[in-house]
Amino acid sequence: MRHSTPILAALALAALAPACTVSSHPTAGVRANRRGNAVILAPTCTDSLIVAVQVADLDGAVRWRVEGGGNEYPTTFVVGREPPLLVETHALEEPLRPGDAYVATVEYAGSLPEVDVEFRPSSLRSDRVIDAGGDSVTMQRFADDADLGCVGDWLWIFGSVAVVFVVGVIASFFGGLWIVVRVVRKAKRERESNAAPTRPDLSGR
Repeated sequence: MRHSTPILAALALAALAPACTVSSHPTAGVRANRRGNAVILAPTCTDSLIVAVQVADLDGAVRWRVEGGGNEYPTTFVVGREPPLLVETHALEEPLRPGDAYVATVEYAGSLPEVDVEFRPSSLRSDRVIDAGGDSVTMQRFADDADLGCVGDWLWIFGSVAVVFVVGVIASFFGGLWIVVRVVRKAKRERESNAAPTRPDLSGR
């Protein structure tokens, strides 16, 4: 029992930890850099992995696309420029037209949904971001919203700590109860042994 308690605790942790996790909801935005180029912002959470970033027309025709090529990825993508660790699979053949509408898409690995941001190059500014909802927000507001989208990370951390604590308490309780039962049984055996009547010596010695 003593050696099995840590094993039981580990099994309980493995079974309960997934229940305390919540998938994050990453966001994306588009702004302009100082040269007037469109820049896609894609803050990532600990459980999100970018696999592709693209810009397309509203009818779906791809204008520019890069795909994953490494284990770590940047979070800022200048449209028309190949970022490090990713491969440009569809080059930007001509500059984006200022008055036309486009959709920037960030795709993630696993079950996380992709994020679309509709924008017009003429409406982009270097000090503000067009977010996934179509609103123009400050850089600080965008960063704050991105942190809230990663709430699943914090729930995973606090949930795991809580599970470890509860499992530890349960394991300690049953371990202590097992020790108490052994001590009580040992004391009972000793009392029974001391109280047993001794047979008289009839050997005549």
